[in-house]
Amino acid sequence: MANEEKKDELLDHEADGIQEFDNNLPKWWLYGFYLTIVFAIAYMMYYHVSQDGQVSKAEYEQEIAEASLLTANAPKSSSKRLTILTDKASLEAGKVIFEGTNNLCYTCHKEDMGGLVGPNLTDEYWIHGCSIEEITQSITTGFPEKGMLPYGSNNTLTDEQLLQVASYVISKKGSNPPDAKPIEPDREIICPPSQKTTASK
Repeated sequence: MANEEKKDELLDHEADGIQEFDNNLPKWWLYGFYLTIVFAIAYMMYYHVSQDGQVSKAEYEQEIAEASLLTANAPKSSSKRLTILTDKASLEAGKVIFEGTNNLCYTCHKEDMGGLVGPNLTDEYWIHGCSIEEITQSITTGFPEKGMLPYGSNNTLTDEQLLQVASYVISKKGSNPPDAKPIEPDREIICPPSQKTTASK
């Protein structure tokens, strides 16, 4: 009965002309609050005290270490001369790989290859060489220290798929997409004449 009499009783203070009732908090709100406290304690014990779980920084470092190991064990480019694919079917297959969610090439280079986080792939200025052999090597090993995993996302490509996507990249040279990423003179150099390769569309 005492609780009923106290219900909706105004407190004797106000803030900016606003007064509040001295009501008990709803049970569902209190239980939810208690649950967040229990969760916070369990989270702290699991991730920061016992360290059984990996925080996001540790997960990232582990992924980089795994990618670096793959890079170290990846086969180096052979002296065998690769042939650029120029037929429509192969270039279309390369486009599907480049723009697909399996290897994620487009997320750093944009679908039009104009460059986003990664460099522009349509001009003559390259960081690691622009020959078919150098491009396939770059795709195979990636550059984990710069955020590019082998094959873009660690999802391995067959030799045929690798040649298809590399040939597709070469086919887009000189396409001049809008809002292309500017060159970085301190690390991008123009391809030597012997490496300038044009593929028919």
